[in-house]
Amino acid sequence: MYILGFSSEHVLKYVQQYFSIVEHPELAGPLISIIKESRPVTDLIHTPIFLMLVCLMWEQDKSMVSPGTMTGLYNNLLTCLVRKHCKREGLDMEAELLPESIAESLMQLGKLALEALLRNETLLDLEEIDRENVDWKLLLKIGVVSLEFSASKWHPRKQLNFSHKTMQEFLAGRYVAHAVVNQDNVELLQLTSVSKALELSSLLQFTCGCDSRA
Repeated sequence: MYILGFSSEHVLKYVQQYFSIVEHPELAGPLISIIKESRPVTDLIHTPIFLMLVCLMWEQDKSMVSPGTMTGLYNNLLTCLVRKHCKREGLDMEAELLPESIAESLMQLGKLALEALLRNETLLDLEEIDRENVDWKLLLKIGVVSLEFSASKWHPRKQLNFSHKTMQEFLAGRYVAHAVVNQDNVELLQLTSVSKALELSSLLQFTCGCDSRA
């Protein structure tokens, strides 16, 4: 279950207010035009955290918002999230290279994201994550997941929810691309039918976008 995000009207108001606050109101109009025309950006900006990041990227480097592909945009978003985390925690981050501990945790999360997708699920049970020795507190700080409680009144469980389903598909795609290129497991997706391939089309798009060899 996902929290209802911003309406189109709220998105436009937020963009105008953001650039008014940072004293660059002239940047709002061009970004609004991109938002209206670019499908990848449009799909993202109704989620508040992503809208804020898109505004931040536009303020710092306009090319980060218009990389030309969905995968490129998500790579830039992930880099932006990690860079914000490193700055907040006083950690060094060289150019676009993710710190090793963060890169490892994101790859572990990608594996769990893939397994959940193949089960048609979007939530990750915290007990399962602990068994895999994933640093989920780090992932919470970065902002790619949030902590929630299951709807069960009698047996509530702690679960991690992705900030957006496409973020789950992107992280899973990164993992699949890494696994295929490194020959860890070439039968990860088990695409046994056309319908299954169509069901996982976004995941496949991200996988190929992350590495053309996948």
